[in-house]
Amino acid sequence: MGQLDLSSNSLISHPDVFADIINVVIYNGETVLKEKHLRPFYQNSSTAKHNRKLKGLYRDNCMEDIRNGLRYVIWGIESQYVPDQTTPIKVMGYDYTAYDRQIEEFKAHNKNNEIETYVNVLMPGQKIKPVITLVLYYGTDDIPDRITAMMDIPKDDAIRKYIQDYRLNMIRLRDFSMEQAALFRSDFAFIAKFLSKSYNKNKQLEELRNSQQVLIHTKDTLFTLAAITRDTRYLKISETSKEESEVCEIAEALEKIGYEQGAHLEREKGIQSTIEVCRELNVERDAVFEKLSEKYHLESWAAAEYMDKYWGN
Repeated sequence: MGQLDLSSNSLISHPDVFADIINVVIYNGETVLKEKHLRPFYQNSSTAKHNRKLKGLYRDNCMEDIRNGLRYVIWGIESQYVPDQTTPIKVMGYDYTAYDRQIEEFKAHNKNNEIETYVNVLMPGQKIKPVITLVLYYGTDDIPDRITAMMDIPKDDAIRKYIQDYRLNMIRLRDFSMEQAALFRSDFAFIAKFLSKSYNKNKQLEELRNSQQVLIHTKDTLFTLAAITRDTRYLKISETSKEESEVCEIAEALEKIGYEQGAHLEREKGIQSTIEVCRELNVERDAVFEKLSEKYHLESWAAAEYMDKYWGN
C-alpha cells in the first residue's frame, strides 16, 4: 500500500483542495486563502545517516502563500494513515528544511548582489516566513502530538524546565462533526463526510447519494479512499469513473459494491449450509458435488473448492 499512499497525496496537491483544507482548519470555512495565492514550495532534502548513506526528507505537500507579490507564509500538509509514533520528529525535520531553504535563498541573494554579511549570515532585515504544517490523521489509534509525548523524561525539575517541546497541528479527521465536514467545498468534502464520526453508514450513503457536488479530481479522491480504508475496491471504481463525476454516481457505485459483496456472502452461506446438511444426512460426497454444480450453476473447479472448504476431513 506504500505506493497507494503516495498516489493519494496527489489529491491534496491540487491547489483548490489544498486551499480548501487550510480555509476550513485555519479560517473556519471562510474563503481567505485562494488558489491563486499558492505555488509549490520545494524543499525536499537529504540528511546523512550513521552508515554515511543519505536519508531523504520528502514532504507530502508544501505550498508557499503569495499575497500582494510577497511570500506570506509557507503551508505544509502531511497525510498520516497509520499511527506512526515518530510523526513529531518527522514533521519537525520537514519544518526545519523549509526554514533552512529560506536561509539559503537569502544567502544566494546576498552572494549574487555582492552583499557581504561576514559571520552574520543574514542581514538584520532579512526575516524568514513562518512555516505551518497541518497533519491530517485518518486513523483512530492514539498518536503522539508533540515531541515530549515520545520522551522518557527524568523526574528532575532542574532538567525538565529546559526540555524544548514541539507540538503538532494534528487534525483528527474522524473526530470531525457533520457541521465541520460540511464546511469543505472541494473534493475533500467527500473524504471528510466519509470519515466524520457523525455519519453512520446508512446516513453517509444517503448524504452522498443526494449530493449535487461534482468531483473534479475523481480518481485522486478514490485513491485517497483506498489508502484510508486499505480497500482496493475503490480502485476498481476509479477504473470506470470519468474524471469529473457526480458524488451521487460514486455513492451508487459504492452501494453496488456493498450489495454485490453482501449477495456473494449470502450465496456462499447457502452453499455452506447445503454441504453441511447433506453431510449430516450421510449423502455421498459425489452426489453433493453434483447437487452444488446444478443448484448454484458452478463450474466443476468452483464446486470442488467449496467441497474442500466445507465438507471437512
